[in-house]
Amino acid sequence: MLRLNVVLAAALALTACATADTAPAPTPPPVVHPTTGERNPAVQVDALVFLPPPPEANGALELAERAIVRGPWSAERRQQALEDNAIDPFAAFDSVLGPNFTAANFPATFAVLDRAGRAAGFAGDPVKFRYERARPFLSDSAITPCIPDEPRLRASFSYPSGHAALGFAWALVLAELVPARADAIIERGRDFTWSRVVCGVHYPSDVEAGRTVAAAAIARIHADPDFQRELAAARAELAAAYGE
Repeated sequence: MLRLNVVLAAALALTACATADTAPAPTPPPVVHPTTGERNPAVQVDALVFLPPPPEANGALELAERAIVRGPWSAERRQQALEDNAIDPFAAFDSVLGPNFTAANFPATFAVLDRAGRAAGFAGDPVKFRYERARPFLSDSAITPCIPDEPRLRASFSYPSGHAALGFAWALVLAELVPARADAIIERGRDFTWSRVVCGVHYPSDVEAGRTVAAAAIARIHADPDFQRELAAARAELAAAYGE
């Protein structure tokens, strides 16, 4: 009997070890970058606090804005609006900073513009989902968007413009980094954001709200030590090229 008990105990011990060895490991929590602006409340702003509601749907102000969106716009300006649809700060600002202004040539600048664009571009989302403003081309058949009219575009909301927010955020950061060209950079940022109106996918008030979100987000993200380090690296990189 004693021998049987020993054998049973050994068998149970082996079974326990096998169970421990084959048990699935617990699923780790999702990894969230601690300093990515759109995921880090410490460096994010609450646009619901400072943005007013959009103009009333089909009210006098929105109808006036819709007339602006209809244009007319030249074929050249529509083409520029199509090009400005790209999420590419280097393509957006090489007209000011020259053909050598590319991500390959300025990797540190790419890093800081990517962080700034994400922080600003996502900051208006809570406002979008509160008001759910329809895009102008959905309310006026005379407006044809310059980009493909896809279900994803139709399902998204107009106010504020996230595209305008990220584009103006790029402009604000570049104006800080290359101060000798700040005026031209800001003007190009304004023109880039206005392309959303020309394209028929945003109202002027959407774009203006996007610029406000950009200004708030960029002011706030300056408190992020990682952003400060990336900004310093980009400043040194651009100084070597533009003599700042």
